Amino acid sequence: MLMIEGPKFPGYDFSPRASQLAERQDLEPFVIKGHRVVLPSRTDELQSSQLQQEGANHESETLKQKDEQPLSHTASTAKSVWDCSIVLGKYMEALEDKTPGYWSNKNVLELGAGQGIVSLSAAALGVSKVIVTDVSTALPDLQEGVQLNGFTENNVHVVELDWTSRDLAVHHISENLLGQEKSLDFILASDVVWVDYLVPHLVDTIADLMKLRSSQGSSPTLLLAYQVRSLRSDRVLFESLDKLGLKREKVRFDGGSDADNSNFSVFLDFDFRKPDLAIWRFWKEE
Repeated sequence: MLMIEGPKFPGYDFSPRASQLAERQDLEPFVIKGHRVVLPSRTDELQSSQLQQEGANHESETLKQKDEQPLSHTASTAKSVWDCSIVLGKYMEALEDKTPGYWSNKNVLELGAGQGIVSLSAAALGVSKVIVTDVSTALPDLQEGVQLNGFTENNVHVVELDWTSRDLAVHHISENLLGQEKSLDFILASDVVWVDYLVPHLVDTIADLMKLRSSQGSSPTLLLAYQVRSLRSDRVLFESLDKLGLKREKVRFDGGSDADNSNFSVFLDFDFRKPDLAIWRFWKEE
């Protein structure tokens, strides 16, 4: 049985109402470029309760192995806000701080969005089109989150995309959401790997999306916020992505300017760094 480590960062207040925020001064709001990101209240109340009971080390969740009847691959995880989503959101904000206007005129798609922190951060940063994807059970909270944050379907689209049955969804995204140019600049994913048997489906989905073109004419860039959970999962994931012919590198958080990583290196506050958590950039050389 695989044990999933819960969030370690101090909790954030995602309360959608100001009155709730005033009552809970022990938690800070999560802010991206001046926009306070909020979530449906039931999700926030659940997270708050967990944090109060167990602090930063709140309850681990369990998933059954492949040879048992598996839990839905969002049922046990999509209700939580995971560290990787916080870090990826703040990393995207740091890219915008480094290069103002960085995210304008770009289309991005998030895989396995869960509560949608990364997608909501992207929308707050001025991304032209955000496509938020997950399995059907996660969509109601995602749709409510988009509305609570004041975004509309003009630029934020919530779409069902199950990696195990993806063909129609990918076709819909390509033909109906990306416009005539069918351009996709970034694929975003945070903490989407927790059981080995999902890795091939995830990688196949990434391979399909990599066939699209960015606004610059190249393949999309994958930004994967990844927390080490097992050496086996690491090996399966990275070897599978290597087989797609993708280049990869770990993004630097110290603002360094070495070689190819310079455009993606940022200074990220130490509050958002963890030894076992990294952001990897994957791209295809044309």
